[in-house]
Amino acid sequence: MESHAIELVKGAGKQGILLAKLAQQMKETETKVLEVIVSLSKNGHIKKVEEKRDGESVIRVIWQDKDDSEWDTLQGCPCFICPDINQCGAGQPTNPWLCGKLNTWIKERLD
Repeated sequence: MESHAIELVKGAGKQGILLAKLAQQMKETETKVLEVIVSLSKNGHIKKVEEKRDGESVIRVIWQDKDDSEWDTLQGCPCFICPDINQCGAGQPTNPWLCGKLNTWIKERLD
């Protein structure tokens, strides 16, 4: 079911596809398809967007290449609680390029 959803979402192009239409094309309930979409969205390739249509909330599902995905939060970034933040920077012993905590945090978001 996941591969079928991916194929249909990719095929919908940059504008994506409404969840209801996706469910119809997959011959599944919206609830089942939404579960698949939520699971697929965790890898960052599928984006779920809520919008209003004729006064009702609907969900649009959009394929996005990994490079096109956007971070919408810096929550959990270790820099904000780092005791060395004032001495961190280019040419300093403490810097973002060599910081293990920052690199781990970024890698977790890219996986």
